[in-house]
Amino acid sequence: MKNKEIALRIFKTQIRKYFKEILIIFLFVILTASMTALTAWLLDPAIKKIFIEKDKTMLVIIPIAIVLTFLLKSLGIFIVRMTTIKVAFNVLKNIQVLMTSKILVSDLSHFIEKHSGKFISNFANDTRILLGTIMAFSLSLIKESFTLIALIGLMFYQDWQLSIVAITMIPVAAFASKKIGKKMQKAASENLDAFGNFTKFLSEILKGTSIIQIYQREKEELKKFSEIIDDKLKKEKKVEQTRHRAGPVMETINAFAIAFVILFAGYRSIQGEMEIGQFVSFLSALMLAYQPVKALAGINLTIQEGLTAAKRIYDLIDQANQVVQDDTLKNLRILKGEIKFGNVNFIYPDGTEALKNLSLNIDGKTSAALVGLSGGGKSTILNLIPRFYNLTDGEILIDGQNINEVQLNSLRKNISLVSQDIVLFDDTVKANIGYGNIMATDEEIIEAAKKAAAHEFISNLSEGYETVIGEAGVKLSGGQKQRLSIARAILKNSSIILLDEATSALDTESETQVQNAIQNLIKDKTTLIIAHRLATIKNVNKILVIDQGKVAEEGTHAELINNSIIYKKLYDQQDLNS
Repeated sequence: MKNKEIALRIFKTQIRKYFKEILIIFLFVILTASMTALTAWLLDPAIKKIFIEKDKTMLVIIPIAIVLTFLLKSLGIFIVRMTTIKVAFNVLKNIQVLMTSKILVSDLSHFIEKHSGKFISNFANDTRILLGTIMAFSLSLIKESFTLIALIGLMFYQDWQLSIVAITMIPVAAFASKKIGKKMQKAASENLDAFGNFTKFLSEILKGTSIIQIYQREKEELKKFSEIIDDKLKKEKKVEQTRHRAGPVMETINAFAIAFVILFAGYRSIQGEMEIGQFVSFLSALMLAYQPVKALAGINLTIQEGLTAAKRIYDLIDQANQVVQDDTLKNLRILKGEIKFGNVNFIYPDGTEALKNLSLNIDGKTSAALVGLSGGGKSTILNLIPRFYNLTDGEILIDGQNINEVQLNSLRKNISLVSQDIVLFDDTVKANIGYGNIMATDEEIIEAAKKAAAHEFISNLSEGYETVIGEAGVKLSGGQKQRLSIARAILKNSSIILLDEATSALDTESETQVQNAIQNLIKDKTTLIIAHRLATIKNVNKILVIDQGKVAEEGTHAELINNSIIYKKLYDQQDLNS
């Protein structure tokens, strides 16, 4: 996307909706520019009437007029700034909401390809730069442009010949600004990438502190982080150095312009063609005019930086999803909850082949377990049922309905997921359980907690169900967190339950409690379980042995122990290690 396209898009989708505020900004910018030009013009009658003609009336009127112009200018600037802040922050909010809504519906593949720290960089740094650009555009670009036009108009009114001499340097200033702007765009892009690496590494350090400490890698990680900070600061310094190059260039151009004007005006004055008051007024307008010229050069650099940030933001917003909600499709109707995979192939975006012509069938309201070596495709099977990914080939049917031909919302409404990677929010216990059904009453939340064997430990917390559990439930044990996750799934009351190694990281006591909770969760539900400990799945209706993306063997525990080579080997290995 080109800069012009990005700028036009921001205007059409964000700025234009604040038409009234933009109109106010324009009106008061015109007022401010007019007062600046009027201040310069007043110097001509001030010198003529007061210093040459000794007019006592003008001695009072002109100073009052100057004070009034400054008051009106100040009022205009204040209103422009307040209105701009309102518009800019509303635009910032709208864009961040757009980014958030995109993330919430994005395919999982986007999160695999991009580190969470990069998303944080988009939200924290890119939007901050874009906000600064929008404010610079409204506060400076528009104001300085109108001020420049007003002052050039005054200069031509005073003396068109001197004006032509003065403005010959403006194209030179524009050319220099354009050249520096290109360098700024490159520097800004490198700086944003460096900041993304910074947030990425910082995120990893915060998440991995315990591992870093136990393996005593503090010095190595500090060295890495120091190098990343050095790179970030180097790129930031380059941006600032590029930004400040415009100052000396504009000052030099300004100096030549003033020198040429004084030379030409002095010659005309010697010839008796120009009065002192007229010259002072013209020179004041010229010096005031080069202030917006310098400002516009700096704004150009800010805009280049902001457009670079905006491109990264819109790259996120414009990511195409393969899995989308289609309201024209019919809703999924659950009768028994039978799940059928028919000749399913799946390849991840990076080219990894996970499933190969896989077929399986799970009867409704029964339980099935997926077992096998790591990397065999078990998690992929679970992720395909709620359509976290789209199939490469084949079909998945629930009660005979192709999941690609029903509304995504209705599909996921009927599925609950309990994973070993427990997701809890920095909120109350009640809010975390109630996440499964936002319409649930307190009584229903408590009942779900009881079924999940969580009510007792919740009651012993400092604030009971109102206890805030911290980021990712940091204040709770692994078993307690898992039971909250199960309570949330019980409250949702879905027809299909997916369990992804829900007890793999628990001690024996916690595992027993969680297993009891799971039995309450899966009662009369279609349940698909990925099991790490094979002893926990002896009583499921069916066990599917997944090997290299295919169903290698299937049957009950007793059948597989007697007839399966792969399953018996896995079970015996765990039995020996237990």
